[in-house]
Amino acid sequence: MSNGPGPDHAEEPFRASELERLVGDIDLDPFLGTPVDPLAEPLEQPVPVEAQTPPLLALRDLLADERFPALFARALRVADPDFRELFPRDATPVLRDFARAMRWAFETTEHARGDRDKVEEVVEFARDLGADHRKLELTPGHHQRFGEALAHTLRHLAGRGWDDRLETTLGTAYRVLSTALQQGASADDRGPARVGATVVEVLRPTRDVVVVRLLSDVMVDYHPGQYLSVLTPYAPGVWRRLSPSIPSNPAGQIEFHIRDVPGGALSGSLVRGVGVGDRWVVARPLGLLEVDRTEPFRDVLMIGGGTGIAPLRCLLLDMMRHAHNPRVHLFYGARYPGDLYDLPTLVDLAATAPWLTIQPVSESDEDPWWAGPRQELPRTLHRRQSGTLVEAVTQWGSWADRQVIVSGSPDMLRATIRGLVAAGTPRENISYDRP
Repeated sequence: MSNGPGPDHAEEPFRASELERLVGDIDLDPFLGTPVDPLAEPLEQPVPVEAQTPPLLALRDLLADERFPALFARALRVADPDFRELFPRDATPVLRDFARAMRWAFETTEHARGDRDKVEEVVEFARDLGADHRKLELTPGHHQRFGEALAHTLRHLAGRGWDDRLETTLGTAYRVLSTALQQGASADDRGPARVGATVVEVLRPTRDVVVVRLLSDVMVDYHPGQYLSVLTPYAPGVWRRLSPSIPSNPAGQIEFHIRDVPGGALSGSLVRGVGVGDRWVVARPLGLLEVDRTEPFRDVLMIGGGTGIAPLRCLLLDMMRHAHNPRVHLFYGARYPGDLYDLPTLVDLAATAPWLTIQPVSESDEDPWWAGPRQELPRTLHRRQSGTLVEAVTQWGSWADRQVIVSGSPDMLRATIRGLVAAGTPRENISYDRP
C-alpha cells in the first residue's frame, strides 16, 4: 500500500535509467582492478590533420577541439592515481585553461621562426607557471605521466592523421616546457610550498558575502595587493585565488572576503559551509597590484567593486604605516547600498588619513525586500552616487594624471577599463589583477 498520493509503484522494478543517474558521477575505476583504457575505441569523427600544416599548429588545432578537456581528464585518471587528488572531480575547466595556455605556447613558438627572444618568452612563462605549481608538490614522475596522457589524448583525437612528425614535435615541445615547469618550481625557495591555516572567525555581512579570518601555522609573506592560492575542504582539488584584505603580519593573521558566485566551482560551498576550526591550505602569493611610491608622489585612483575592495583595503592599511602618502580617491561600488559591507571600515580609515577620500556608489538606490535588514551605512564626505562604477568614475573626468588601480569581477574590470580608456585615461596608467 502506498503512503502518499499517486499510483502505487511498490511492485515496479528499479528502473535502469534512475540507477545510471545515481551512480553515473561515481568514480568506480579504483575498485575495479586493472583500469580499462577509456580512449581505446577510435573516434567516429577525428580532427582533420592536413599534411601541409606545420606540426606545432596541427597540435594547436587538436588542443582546440571541444572534446579535448573531457578526453584528457579521462586519460589522466587512468595514467596516475595521484591525479584524482590533484584535480577537482570535474577537471574540464582546469584542463580547458591548460589547453588555452598550450595553444598559445605552440602558436607563439611557431610564429617566432627561430627568434630566441620569442621562444624564451614561452619558456619563461612555463617557469612562472611552475613556480605557482610548486604548491602541488609534483614529482618528475607526475610530469612524465602527464605528458604520456597528453600524447595519448592528442593521438586519439587525430586518429589516422597522427604521424611521426606530430609525435616527435609534441615530445620535444613537452620536454622543453616540462623542464621549464620543474625549474620554476625548484627555483622558488621563498618559504614552504604550502602552509596550513585554521579558520578562527567567520562574519556574514551580507546575504552572499562571507569574511573569513584565519591563523596560519607559519607566517605567509605576501606584498599588499597580492593574492594567495587557497585550497579548502569544501571543493577537493579546487585551488582558488583569494586576495587578503590585511597586510602580512608575524602573527599569521589572514582575512579573505568571498562572495557566492552563481555557478562557481567553490564559492557557493565555501560561503555556505565555512566554519570555525576548518583547516585550509595557503600557497604562493601572486599578483602585481601596488601603489607607486617613487618621488614625486603621483596621486592614486582606486576602483573596487564588491569583494574586490579586499586588496585595495590591504593597500590602504599598508599605506597607513607611512608618514607621507599620495592622495587616494577610492570609488567603492556594489549593486545595492547594503552590499557596501566594508564601508564602515573604510570610513574609519579615512577619519585618520587626510590623504584618503571615499566615494560610495551603488547601481540601485534601495535594497530589495528580500535582502533583509541591514546596518545603516555611515556618512562619507561625498554622498553615495547611483549608477555603475564606470559611470560614477568617468563623470569626474579622465583621471589621466593618476595611477589607477582597479579590482573586482571580470565583467566589472572589462567595463571599467574600457570606460576609463574611452574617457581619456592612458591604458598604461591602469593596473589590475584577475584572481
